[in-house]
Amino acid sequence: MVEANAAWASGLCTASPSRALDVILRAAGPADDVALRDRPFIRTPSRASVPG
Repeated sequence: MVEANAAWASGLCTASPSRALDVILRAAGPADDVALRDRPFIRTPSRASVPG
């Protein structure tokens, strides 16, 4: 089962804290630094979710 929360909002459950931190740092970094293997998982915000 995969939890659909953002990496920084998910519980660690039985994950290694250091591996979880790696995921959080990769998920929260600048878009220009996203590895090619991670680019298919990037979502663009919908207009409904953008304030203003």
